[in-house]
Parts: sequence; structure tokens; C-alpha cells
Amino acid sequence: MIFTDAIISAAQKHAREAYPQESCGIVVGGQYMRCRNIAEDPLQDFAIHPADYKNAIRTGKMQAIIHSHPNGPLHPSQADMIGQMKSDLPWAIIPLDEDRMGQPIIWGDDDNIPPLLGREFVSGVTDCFALIRDVFRLGKEGCAAQGIDWPLAPHLISEQPRDPNWFETGKDLYVDGMAGENFVEVPASDVRPGDVFLLKWHSDKLNHGGVLLTQDTIAQHFPGRLSRREPAGIWARHAEMWIRHVGKPNA
Repeated sequence: MIFTDAIISAAQKHAREAYPQESCGIVVGGQYMRCRNIAEDPLQDFAIHPADYKNAIRTGKMQAIIHSHPNGPLHPSQADMIGQMKSDLPWAIIPLDEDRMGQPIIWGDDDNIPPLLGREFVSGVTDCFALIRDVFRLGKEGCAAQGIDWPLAPHLISEQPRDPNWFETGKDLYVDGMAGENFVEVPASDVRPGDVFLLKWHSDKLNHGGVLLTQDTIAQHFPGRLSRREPAGIWARHAEMWIRHVGKPNA
């Protein structure tokens, strides 16, 4: 376990002392190493001092990166998601305001996928796209271990860095973002377990999706709700597009 209580406590103390600026640090050898934030606007961003980064490399194997979000947001930004992917390390955000310290927001740790059902909605971490992606990468056996029927072998769908309002900014997470992921559109009359449904939710773009687990049940995750398994009927009727993965599975 990378994000131990001691590491989170040390990162929270650093975040409080740096407030209202963003703090940043690196987990190395099971310890939290404070770093200097040299961003042009440390109230809104962070950039680790090169000397601190080099020192971390000399000290040992880097395990994670942690930074704070003073006064929010309570989710990673698109820039945070891009940074995490480039680092190839798990990241954590320490959210805080003048009085309160929130629970850390952790993502990018592929060895610790949160339970598929009953998870809270956090944009970019546990949202509707993340649920689809996690079902596919867990595959049949991984889903079965959680009591969930799923017919397909594990397959890794590429992560898509995103902000919560991506569908209002010209980005198309599902149609464009998944274009190279070997999905093809299938008619509603031909859907089967393992397919993905897409619909427009208060938007003119396909901005919500879920998976067909069995012929009668789906799994999905809406903002403000816990992820859940539901009867397929009403959602199947509202689906505006069904897509199916036709490539080879991978681990």
C-alpha cells in the first residue's frame, strides 16, 4: 500500500502549511518528501522544482506524487490527469479550505481498482467512463469476484484525460476518444451482454455511458449518485448508440 496513513498525514500537514498555495511532494521509499512548488501561479497550479525531483530519484524509487487543491476542486483537472499519465505513477490530491481537510483523492493505481458498485462519483476518477473502463479491464473473473456477471476477458481501454464539463468544450470523450479502441456501432436489435450504451444527458452530445451486464441488467454511474446495477429496460430504450468491442482481449 503506497498511500499509508503516515504518508497522507505528512502530505496533509504540508498542504496546511502551504495554504493557500498548492503543496506538492513525492512518495519515495515509503516516505513523503516535500517539494518546492515553482509554478507561475502556485495558487492554481504546481510544478515540482527540478532539484527536488532529481533528489527524489537519487533517494530511491519514486512511488507516487501528491499535491493539494486549496479550495477545490474535489477532482483532478484534465492537466492533472495528463500529468499522472506522463509520470506513470499513482497521484493523490489533498483537498482543503481554510478550516477543513478533505479525504485524499487517489487515482492512477492500477493495482487497486475500487469496487465497481457503490463507488462515489468523482470526475476523472470514478465517473461513468471510469466504470466502463474498470469493468473491461477487470474482465470476467475480476467482475465475478465482485458478484457481477460480465462475459468478456480483460481488456484495457485507454484513459481519456477530461474535465467534468468536457462535453461543453468541444471534446467528445466517447465518439472521438474511443475511436481507436476497436469498438464498432451495433443496432439496438442486436445488443448482447458486453456491449456499451451511450446517451445524451442534458447535453447535445453523447456524454453518458454504461455497460450491459446481462440481457436484463446494466451498470452505470451518474453524478451525485453511487454507481449501481439496474434493470436494463428503461436505459436500453433511452440509449442513442450501442457499441461493441471487437478487438482481441488483453490483460
